[in-house]
Amino acid sequence: MINFRPSPLLSTARFLGAAIIGAYIVLNALNILLFRLTEGLGQAGASAITVPPMVVAMLYVVVPLARKLS
Repeated sequence: MINFRPSPLLSTARFLGAAIIGAYIVLNALNILLFRLTEGLGQAGASAITVPPMVVAMLYVVVPLARKLS
C-alpha cells in the first residue's frame, strides 16, 4: 500500500487560495451590508467602519475554514 502525502507547497497554495476567496467574499458582503451606513463618509470613514468586522471575520471564520479545507 502506497501512502500518498501531498507536498507542503500544494497545501500552502490551497490554504492561500481558500483564504483569498473567503476574504474577498466577506469583504464584499460587508461593503454591501454597510453601504448605507458609510455612504457620506468617504473612503477613510468607510474603511474605519468596515475593517473591524472584517478582522473578526478573518480570525474566527475565514482562516479556520481555509485551514480545514486545506
